Amino acid sequence: MTELAEVHTIYSENCRSITDMLRRAADSIETEEAEGFVGTSAMVAVQVMKDGRIQVYGWGDTNDLHALGALSAGGQQIGDMILDTGE
Repeated sequence: MTELAEVHTIYSENCRSITDMLRRAADSIETEEAEGFVGTSAMVAVQVMKDGRIQVYGWGDTNDLHALGALSAGGQQIGDMILDTGE
């Protein structure tokens, strides 16, 4: 069975700094490609504004349907992690 999603936790110093974490994600993607790993074909992100509005971004080889599927698979994986760790 094909693995649909994998959550990468890249927190180290300041996980509350969104811009720092986006930079780290970009560095991680570039490192994967430079080291000969399969590489990233798409990325989907959800921005939650302080007033509660939501903005969804899709980068790379993605469209609305693919982004919805990626978000759903990611949500399922987070749920599985919570069940596995009890957190």
